[in-house]
Amino acid sequence: MPASPARVLLVDDDARFFEEVRTRLQSERDIVIGWSQQRMLDDVPDDDYAHADVVVTDSDKHGPALADEVSRVKSKFGHLQFLIIGSAEDDSVTMILLESGARGYLDLATSGDHLAAAIRRLASGGTWIPPHILGRYLDLIQMVEFLPKTGTENDPWAKFTAREQRILMMMTCGRRDREIAITIGVHESVVGSTIQQLMHRTGAVNRPSLIAYYLYHKLFRNADGIPSLGAVLEN
Repeated sequence: MPASPARVLLVDDDARFFEEVRTRLQSERDIVIGWSQQRMLDDVPDDDYAHADVVVTDSDKHGPALADEVSRVKSKFGHLQFLIIGSAEDDSVTMILLESGARGYLDLATSGDHLAAAIRRLASGGTWIPPHILGRYLDLIQMVEFLPKTGTENDPWAKFTAREQRILMMMTCGRRDREIAITIGVHESVVGSTIQQLMHRTGAVNRPSLIAYYLYHKLFRNADGIPSLGAVLEN
């Protein structure tokens, strides 16, 4: 839990949604919620972001532009954590998190207790990933807990190309080589050889361990530790 109240900025142009979220959090004395009545994250004044710890927004109202919007805001305000609320399918949720740099996702129907817990964890520098998403990667998450915490000077991830990042993201979301190849417009053999190169560069012994490294880098690195499986399943 953060030492001072978590400052939350809700970005949504629907006053009813803001009132619903505020009602859910009204009994939480360590959470202060504000509201920016904007539909797009790019339209929020910089001063609002500067005085927030966690930004909450609805993925269902942003569409495919959400990942780019979050990335742009995070590039200017590195201290911000994003909690995405929505009702997307599993793969879409994973794609949103991996593409945007957001570290938190909640279903629209989640309880008030989970909403408060997610905000506290994000404000403390942690992550909040839905159990049904992590459930697909339980073996990988167990592997992640034992990954070496290398410094950025020895970090191969910083040198990955946009294509390599895209291939990794789609592989993590369960896409087959053929599907990835069609999506990015290359021959299937290019996808396979790229994955082999990535395994060599990262020290991954197989595809599952490569995915584990990728999940760690994108979702958990610089967080306040990897969540234990018990804690994940209790969320």
